[in-house]
Amino acid sequence: MYQFVIALLYLTIVGLFVVCAISLSKWGGMHHTYLFFYCVSNLIYNCAYILMMHADNQETYVTALKIGYLGRAWVALSMTMFIAKISGRHFPTLVKAAAGILNVVVYFFILNLERTHLYYKTMKFVMDGDFPTLPHSGGPLYYFYTLTNLFYSYACVYMIVKAFIHEKNKTAKKRDLMIMFSLAALVTSYLIYYFKLIPLARKFDTMIIGYAICTAFMLIAIIKYKMLDTAAAAKNYVVDELSEGIIAVDVEDRLNYINKPALKLFPELADQEKEPDTQRVLATLNEAINRGEPVRLDGRIYTPRVNPLTEEGLRIGTLYSLSDDSDHYRYMDELREQKKIADEANRSKSQFLANMSHEIRTPINAVLGFNEMITRECAKMEEGGEAISPAVKDAFGNIGTYSGNIEGAGNNLLSIINDILDISKIEAGKMELTDGRYSLGSLLKDITGMISFRASEKNLAFVADVDEKLPDELFGDMVRIRQVIINILTNAVKYTEKGTVWLTVNAGGKKDLTEGGTLPLTIVVKDTGIGIRPEDMDKLFGSFERFELKRNSTIEGTGLGLAISHQLVSMMDGKIEVESEYGEGSTFTIVIPQKIISCEPVGKLGEHEKAGNAGKKRHKASFAAPDAVILVVDDTHLNLKVATALLKDTGLKIDTAESGKRALELADTNKYDVILMDQRMPNMDGTETLRHIRATENALNVKTPVICMTADAIIGSRERYIAEGFDDYLSKPIKVAELEETLIKYLPADKVTMVESADGT
Repeated sequence: MYQFVIALLYLTIVGLFVVCAISLSKWGGMHHTYLFFYCVSNLIYNCAYILMMHADNQETYVTALKIGYLGRAWVALSMTMFIAKISGRHFPTLVKAAAGILNVVVYFFILNLERTHLYYKTMKFVMDGDFPTLPHSGGPLYYFYTLTNLFYSYACVYMIVKAFIHEKNKTAKKRDLMIMFSLAALVTSYLIYYFKLIPLARKFDTMIIGYAICTAFMLIAIIKYKMLDTAAAAKNYVVDELSEGIIAVDVEDRLNYINKPALKLFPELADQEKEPDTQRVLATLNEAINRGEPVRLDGRIYTPRVNPLTEEGLRIGTLYSLSDDSDHYRYMDELREQKKIADEANRSKSQFLANMSHEIRTPINAVLGFNEMITRECAKMEEGGEAISPAVKDAFGNIGTYSGNIEGAGNNLLSIINDILDISKIEAGKMELTDGRYSLGSLLKDITGMISFRASEKNLAFVADVDEKLPDELFGDMVRIRQVIINILTNAVKYTEKGTVWLTVNAGGKKDLTEGGTLPLTIVVKDTGIGIRPEDMDKLFGSFERFELKRNSTIEGTGLGLAISHQLVSMMDGKIEVESEYGEGSTFTIVIPQKIISCEPVGKLGEHEKAGNAGKKRHKASFAAPDAVILVVDDTHLNLKVATALLKDTGLKIDTAESGKRALELADTNKYDVILMDQRMPNMDGTETLRHIRATENALNVKTPVICMTADAIIGSRERYIAEGFDDYLSKPIKVAELEETLIKYLPADKVTMVESADGT
């Protein structure tokens, strides 16, 4: 009997090694992991049991026993997890972790069973014939561990029986039957050993026989019924008669499954044992997938795709699919060609608009600049103390009025250019939002002041009703919100000949406004204008759309304002709605979500100056800097005269240069406090001139602030020029207030004296 037991142990060990080898060769999922863990645990226990069978004293036997329990403690748990996996059952991770921790705790007490007596209360080494044994009395942990293993056995039997009953596939059913036989042998040996049902169980662990039988049935299930094949996992994803080609490989890229359409495309894969052919096909597919390109086979175009085959997050193989998209790709080729033509036309249009913007802004800069000087001179004459005749005074008054008309027309032209550029940027997808903190009260005060001026010119009433409880400090793109509101209000004034324009701003009925929350900023613009015909409503927000041209021929504009406003509101996740009655007026409702920074209320906006009440005040320089020297560089002579004239009252010493070359000559011999540099100049542009100025160490102007002053007003220009090395950026036409503010920022503080304005600011 002793020799039989030893031989059985060795046979079981060999069988377990075979199962381990097969598991490793087909590794790909958690069921492989659990089976491998079960075999390794079983191997440890069987090897340790051989040591126990050769022990001749208690110390050797107990040492071998402890080694054996290192494996035995995990046999039942790993088998349970394996059965659960192939039965389609799932144990929560927390349960598996708790079971593992419990096993570790039990094994700790087994390692210390001589000291704790919680697993074995008593034990004594005895030689029963050839069999060394260790009669013992169990402690509380021993019986707990026994019940736990019995529970695992019951769970395994329950799961596999239920899976067997519900399984429809004949091969899978036979596989489950083999597992049931192996479990029956294991559970029977378990019960015989723990309850000592036969005499042999008193001196030999009969579970060894159960493990041997279990291993034999496992081998049958693995070899005959392909229990560990990756193809079984692949067939959960596909069926053999799909129209697209399917190839399934295991984790080592060995072919496990190929359906009929794929076999027609790759007949060399008919022999699944030829790995070089498989590797060559997979390499072709992977290369196409990585490049994002189709595969051309037999005159057709196929789209290859790859998906991992996974179980519980672990990869068990790879699934390749090929769909016939020949018609689609031919159509896409045609579309690409058409898109290429359209993109080229769009680039040409954008470049044309940018160039036209620059070319138009340059003369407008001169027109508005000299017009500003005319306005100043007229104001000087009206304010001067010299006695002039009434006729001369009237003449200067008329000149001032004409100057105001020129300014209005120039600004309208500039507004048209900006609208064209904005719609071009929106169509090209280059329009961007720039969010930041801003004051709603200041924004609305500025807008209402401007619109009340325009309304008064047409003898229209303008009524602004702003909810005083609205939060004042918000987060959003103030510039674009301002543009939207002004566009809608300007349209209302344009298309209203008599009556009233109303502006209402509120929270859209929302009451719970808190810091960090969202304000549905609601702007309602209502007018008593001409209204919109029902058939024109759908075209209202289209680019370059203007309605009833004959009736509205005297109204200036491009028809872009509403299109731009609609696009900007959409970009800000808002909405714009229109209600109109033809001949009676229109109501535009805009809702733009804004983040609330502070709940401090807006309060009353205050009274706004009405146009003509106070007249236009003469501009007064905000600072004086007679000791400062600046250089203005521009290839247009008129622009140099404009800049010099606009800064005349500051007392600045101004040198001018009409080219980059001349600017370098002056910079080499003179130290300047600031340099204003045009960008587009022939031969040497502003950027190249700047680099030459900064190129020489210890040069006079190597650290002098250089400000880009250009008609290039495309969005992103400021960032681009600053990235090229300029300290700041000003767009043309130059606004005198911005010019002075920028110079104050960069001129040496000891050379600048701030001048108090007429209103005390």
